[in-house]
Amino acid sequence: MRKGRSILPWLLALPLILALVAPASASSSDSYHPYGYFTHPYPNVALRPGDIVIGHYPNQQLTGIGYWSHAGILYKYDPTIGDWLVVEALFEGVRVNTLREFMSRYSAVIILRVRGVSDSYVAKAASWAYSKLGYPYDYNGYYKQVNGPSYYCSELVWAAYMATTGVDIDAYYWTPVNGYGVLPSEIVDDSDTYTIWYSDLLGF
Repeated sequence: MRKGRSILPWLLALPLILALVAPASASSSDSYHPYGYFTHPYPNVALRPGDIVIGHYPNQQLTGIGYWSHAGILYKYDPTIGDWLVVEALFEGVRVNTLREFMSRYSAVIILRVRGVSDSYVAKAASWAYSKLGYPYDYNGYYKQVNGPSYYCSELVWAAYMATTGVDIDAYYWTPVNGYGVLPSEIVDDSDTYTIWYSDLLGF
């Protein structure tokens, strides 16, 4: 069904699954860089607050929950460090990291923009996500909510747009894998988003 069981079992098993399918030459003791660090070219397009950044772990598609692994939303450009800040929901909760750090975890990275939403409204979406800093991680991937006590990565991005623009960027209302939740791949597949930049270091 277009537009919308828990992904919790997948999330809990993901480190083991990824370890089994990881390239033998790439490894790291950092749980967020299980394949080492990837060096992507910095995006050569004009970015704006509210743009969505999504990463792919090598062989993520073999886990059964889609090609794309993790989503975040650009908050603002910080000229003091020369990088964009990304709001993302990690297992430690909602945090801010740099775009370069975000990209370094993934073999492929895509940056999306939401159609028909003005600069002022996408900035509101980014600020809304930023206002959730410190919220805990949501382990119930079967559902999604706009104003909840916790968020998983793609839920936070989806909720930021629903709360401020009313645009639903979840491509499928329901799927057998994650029920009424929203996966990163569903944001990529949604007709309301389009690609403005893409990098794939492994060529898949």
